[in-house]
Amino acid sequence: MTEYVKIATEAGDQYLAALADTQEQFLKYMKTFVAAWSPTVAMPAMPMPFARAYFPSPSEIVSANFAFAEKLLKQQQAFTEKLFAANVPA
Repeated sequence: MTEYVKIATEAGDQYLAALADTQEQFLKYMKTFVAAWSPTVAMPAMPMPFARAYFPSPSEIVSANFAFAEKLLKQQQAFTEKLFAANVPA
């Protein structure tokens, strides 16, 4: 492992740890806000129950988009590795 890889990995890990901490704090405050300001009367989940079959849930949207992003990132990595390999003299 080169020094660059070590430094980049450490910096990336530190960034991700700080991001995770910030996200956890945000979720904590969001739960507090929602608990304090939520209406006393529960709202129906979907005004037209039959429409649930036609609209994705927020969770489905997130899952589908992150699955695509993972595939895209893997494809881009494979392409970049092949590009660098093609530029190495035989």
